[in-house]
Amino acid sequence: MIKLFRRNRKDKLEEGNTSAYLKYAIGEIVLVVIGILIALGINNWNEGRKIEAKRMELLKGISKELAQDIASHNRMIGFYQDRLSFFERHLQKTDFSDTHPDTLFKIFDGSAGAHTVSDQNYQKAKNLGIGQLCSNDSLAMRIDDYYTRNVGVSKLLFDYDFDMTEKQNDFWTGQENLEFHYHTSLSIPFMQDSAEWKMEAIKLITSPLGRNNIKSECLIKEILLNYNLSMRSTAESLKNDIDTYLTVN
Repeated sequence: MIKLFRRNRKDKLEEGNTSAYLKYAIGEIVLVVIGILIALGINNWNEGRKIEAKRMELLKGISKELAQDIASHNRMIGFYQDRLSFFERHLQKTDFSDTHPDTLFKIFDGSAGAHTVSDQNYQKAKNLGIGQLCSNDSLAMRIDDYYTRNVGVSKLLFDYDFDMTEKQNDFWTGQENLEFHYHTSLSIPFMQDSAEWKMEAIKLITSPLGRNNIKSECLIKEILLNYNLSMRSTAESLKNDIDTYLTVN
């Protein structure tokens, strides 16, 4: 088409028909511009398809990572429920004379939970400059909120649980009248008589300081239990909606 315009334009110029020459010149320019616009449109369309395919890939990855988060929350929920159930079974009494020493020892054997939000695919999206992971604005905002808010909150709460568990354990092991077993390869004998150990253990867990330490652990574990229950529900709802979005798109 452009060659035809050029040939006609050349013929008109040789004939001295300036007006027709200009018309053919303008027509040629218009065709060039249209060709460029079509090429740009096709290129943008291809780039759009690539970005959309990457979004879908990242969303599938986020769905899998949410499943990991849910499984981790389930473990933490079981962990905190077990610890609180132990306290409920054994510490709602005031007489511990019939309590087995192993049960008393478990009171002092506290541990912290650990959970890390899986966000590799979300971070990939940010690194690739993909500002919004899907065309559903509400779902995109929920994904952003889940990762921008919950990553920080999870770290803060689990770090707090770890720090407080260390302090609580330091309180128990710092008692001068109570000997503890430590997991070590060295054969260091346990020298405190079992009857004496039980007596001192009961004194400790019935003292105001000991009871306050137990109540402090219960409070922290309840906070973490409720947090994990809430976050499991949030992760399940978000995963279901992402999976629905992936199915219909």
